[in-house]
Amino acid sequence: MKTKLYLALFCVAFFWGTTFLAIRVGVESIPPFILAGIRNLISGTIIFCYLFSQKKLEKVSPKQFFRAFVLSILMIVLANGLTTYSEKFITSGLASLISTLSPFCVLVLNLIMGYEKLSVKTVLGIVLGMFGIFLIYQSSLSDLLIPEYRQGICALLLAILAWAVGTIIMKRGSENALSMLMNVCVQMLIAGVVLCMTQFYLTPDIQIETWTTRSISAMIYLALFGSVVGYVAFSYLISQLPATKVTVLSYVNVVVALFLGWLILDEIITSRIVIATILIISGVVIVNYKKAK
Repeated sequence: MKTKLYLALFCVAFFWGTTFLAIRVGVESIPPFILAGIRNLISGTIIFCYLFSQKKLEKVSPKQFFRAFVLSILMIVLANGLTTYSEKFITSGLASLISTLSPFCVLVLNLIMGYEKLSVKTVLGIVLGMFGIFLIYQSSLSDLLIPEYRQGICALLLAILAWAVGTIIMKRGSENALSMLMNVCVQMLIAGVVLCMTQFYLTPDIQIETWTTRSISAMIYLALFGSVVGYVAFSYLISQLPATKVTVLSYVNVVVALFLGWLILDEIITSRIVIATILIISGVVIVNYKKAK
């Protein structure tokens, strides 16, 4: 069991860190929502074929479909779709840094709903994290005057909120819920259709011939490692660990994303960003640290 848990932790921490780079490469020539849509249609179909071959397909009741639909809209259409959209306007490194707000968002929502209790270390962790975010934006406030930049930031913040709400709903569970893989499969197929329809509504004239091999390769990578491996591993972790602890893995994601953005896309890492990252990660470590008994 521990080996399976550690493997899932690694998959979410590492592969989801690489998705920020892959998304940035993908949206170079592929419209964002069609990129996210095809990505999920591919991954959902792969899981469906696996379940079919193993004779593990389940009959989906209206109640089960509704729950999968809600999670699909929150966790994939809004969270993943808007994150993909945001990277049309902001760097992969900045997108990963802003995503570090996710654990705090989950924590605050849990506090509001009474699932977790406020403590001194929680307050200290939140203050450190917020100070880190302040450092990131202190020298970039003028960029918010640029409509495209502001659009990307707002889209990502909405994605983070949707992800936090979806994470809490997923964690609370449901009676007579589908198996993990079947649930993920239904969510991905629903999201794939909704995202593709959204893009066709926004831009009916999509020119596939303009898509580069580089972007198509990134889309396939996202389908295999971002969705099949990453999302399945995340769904497993949510069933095994507290929601706040699982979302903390986004702080490992940011290190991976910043490094790859610098290495491959020549994105700049300043000393301010390094200090901000240390503060944010420290805040989350404090929030989630427990003394060994």
